[in-house]
Amino acid sequence: MSILFSGVFSGANNLKNKPELLAPAGNIESFFAAVNNGADAVYLGLKKFSARATAPNFTLDELATIVPFAHARGVRIFVALNSLIAASEIPEVLDSLHALSKIGPDALIVQDAAVFYLAKRYFPNLRLHASTLTAVHNSAGVNALARMGADRIVLARELSLSEIKSICDTTKAELEIFIHGALCYSYSGLCLTSSYRGGRSGLRGECVQPCRLKFRQGKKEGFFLSCNDLCALPMIPRLKALRIAGFKIEGRMKPAAYIGLVVKAYRSVIDAAPGEEDQAIASAREMLSQAPSRQLTLGHLGEGTPSSVLTPHRSGSSGIWAGTVKSIRGDRILVDLRHGIEKGDRFRPESSSGREEEAFTANALFSADGAQISSGAAGSQILLAGPKSISAGDRLFKIGSVSEPPASVWRKIREEVTAPARYKTRFPAVDKVLDDLRQSAAGGQREREKLILKVGSIDDLVKGVQSSATYVFISGTRGNLERMAKQRFSGVQMKKIGISLPPLLSEEKDVGYYRPAVNWFLGKGLRVFEINNWGHFDFFRGVEDVQLFAGSRLNIRNEAALSAVSELGCNLSTLSLEVTKNELDILGRSPFGARTIVTLLAWPPLFISRLIPELAEDKPFVTPRGDVYQLKKQAGKALIFADRPIAWFEELPFLRSAGFRSFLIDVSEGPGRLPNALENALSSFSSGRFQGQYSRCNFDRMCSSPRRP
Repeated sequence: MSILFSGVFSGANNLKNKPELLAPAGNIESFFAAVNNGADAVYLGLKKFSARATAPNFTLDELATIVPFAHARGVRIFVALNSLIAASEIPEVLDSLHALSKIGPDALIVQDAAVFYLAKRYFPNLRLHASTLTAVHNSAGVNALARMGADRIVLARELSLSEIKSICDTTKAELEIFIHGALCYSYSGLCLTSSYRGGRSGLRGECVQPCRLKFRQGKKEGFFLSCNDLCALPMIPRLKALRIAGFKIEGRMKPAAYIGLVVKAYRSVIDAAPGEEDQAIASAREMLSQAPSRQLTLGHLGEGTPSSVLTPHRSGSSGIWAGTVKSIRGDRILVDLRHGIEKGDRFRPESSSGREEEAFTANALFSADGAQISSGAAGSQILLAGPKSISAGDRLFKIGSVSEPPASVWRKIREEVTAPARYKTRFPAVDKVLDDLRQSAAGGQREREKLILKVGSIDDLVKGVQSSATYVFISGTRGNLERMAKQRFSGVQMKKIGISLPPLLSEEKDVGYYRPAVNWFLGKGLRVFEINNWGHFDFFRGVEDVQLFAGSRLNIRNEAALSAVSELGCNLSTLSLEVTKNELDILGRSPFGARTIVTLLAWPPLFISRLIPELAEDKPFVTPRGDVYQLKKQAGKALIFADRPIAWFEELPFLRSAGFRSFLIDVSEGPGRLPNALENALSSFSSGRFQGQYSRCNFDRMCSSPRRP
C-alpha cells in the first residue's frame, strides 16, 4: 500500500511530555499523507504571504475545509503567514487575518512585526508562532518575542544541542526546532543574496537558492555553500528530554510520498519507549533511505564543527540521481538511466553549473526507438517529454513518485466535511486601522534633516563625531567596545555616539557579555543604541531615557511594523535594504516618513553563516554567470559579500521630495577596509553621486501588491 494511505486517521499524539510532530504540506496530497502517517500538526501556507511562495499552497476556501477535517482527527493546523509585508499590502493582510480569525487554525507562523502588531490588537483570538525567519538564536530573543505576543518561538536551525538546552533552561515560552529537511547556508532571516542578485527575496518566499550553485575560485570549483539535509533521528531521545514543544519537518515543496515516509519514520522514534529507541532509529533510517534527499547530516546539532553540512564535491540537488540527459530529440529528451523510473514520477533537472531548474512530471515515457512504455530500468536509455529549458548534460533528480490525484483526495475530505468553516473575505475596518496607524505616528518632526553614520573603527568614530552627522554609530564588536571603554568623549559628543549591536549573539559566548556591557555603557551616560535583532530589546527592558534605533536587519517595510518597533521604544527605524521605490513613495508621504531612516550606502554581507567554506578570504569567487563574491571570516562566522555596495546617493532628490529627512551612510561593513571610505562617503552625500561601482539593489524593482479597491 502507498505510504500516502498506510496509516489510519489517528494523527495526533495526545500523550503528555512528548513534543508535537509538525509536518509540512505544500499541497493537499502532502497534507493527507501527513495526517495519515501520524503528524500531530500540519503547517501550510496560503496563496499569499507565505515564505514558500512557489509551493501550490491553499486558498481560504480550501483551508476552511481542511481545518475541521484535521480537528476531527485531533490534528492541529498552523498557517504560515510568514513572508515580509510590503508597504502596500497591509489592507490585504488585514483581510487575511480577518478570514483566519473566523476559520480558526490553531496558530499562525509569522515573521513580520506588522503581523504581531495587527493580530494582537484586532484579532486577539489568533495564536502566533514566531517563524525561524525572525532569527531567534538566544534566550534574549525568546524573551523579546514572547513579550511581542509570540505564543511559540521557532528557534534558528544554526544552534547546537547545548545551546538549545541552555535556551530551554533559561526561558519559559514554548519552543520549536527543526529536526529534518533542507538547510540554508545563511542564518534564516539574514540572507539578502537572492534579493540583491535578482529581486527575488527569500524573506518573501521567492528565494532562487543562489547558495546551491557551483562556484569557482581560481582553478578550484565546487558547491562550496550548498548544504546537505538535516536528519536529527539519532538525537531524538536527547531532544525529547528537553523543554521543546514541537519537532518540525521542513518540506512544503516536497511531494506526498516523501512527507508520508518522513512523518512515519519520526513518529516511530518519538513514540519509542526507553530501551526500544535504538531499534526504532535503525528502522526509521531504513524508511528514510527510500525518501529522496540530499546527503543527510546532523547539521549543527552534532558536537564540534559541523563539517558534514557542506560537501563541496557533491551536487546540491535533492532527490535520487535518476539519470543524465544524453541529447535532445525534438520535443523529447534522451536519458541514460542510473535508477529505474516510472510514468508519473517527478524530476528536478540540474544543469552542469549546479543550477536547479523547475521540476516537472514525466507524464509519458518511450523506449529509445519511440515505443510508449510505463517504466524504464536502470542502465537503459529512454525518451521522455521535458521542459524546453533542459540541455544535454543536465542531470535528472527524482523527487517524487505517483500519488493519488488531488481531486480524489479532495473528494474524500469533502465527503466528511459537510460544513466548512465560515468566514468573510473583507475586513470591514481597514480604513480605521490605517487611520489608527497613522495617528500613532503623528507628531514626528520633519523640519531638520538628519545624517546618521555607521562606522567600524574607533578612528572613524572620532572622525564621524567631528563631522556634521547627527548620530554616529560604531559596530558593537567586542574589540570596539573594549576600546570605547577607554576613550574619553565630551558630554556633547556622547549625545551623538551610539553602539550598533551585532545581529548575532551566541547564547553561550555572547549574551553573558553583551547584557552587562550594555548596562555598563548606560551607566557611563551613553544613551543611543541600534537594534539589529529582536533579542536586543531584552537588554533594555525597564531602562528609561534611552534612544533605540531599529536597524535594517529587523526588515521593516510597512506602517504596522513601524508602529510595532515604535511601541517597543525605537525613536527612528531604518527601512529594510530590500525596500523598493514604490514602497518608499508610500512610506515617505505618510506620517511615518518622519520616523524612518533610508540607507544611502551599505555593503552588507549577503550571507551570514556559522559554516566556513573551503575558500580563501583574499580572492573573489564567482558563479557561472559571473556574479562575484568575497569571503570574510569574523568571530567564527563566514560573511560573504558582493563585489560592490548598495548606493542611493543619486536618489536624494526623490527621497527628499517623498518626505524623508533621515539618511544613513554605513561604512562599517564590507569585504575589506577601504582607505578614506568615510571621507568618500561624506563627499558622495554632498555631491549626490557615488564614486565607484555600486548596486541599486531593489530600488527599481516591483515586489509589492496594489492596495485593495
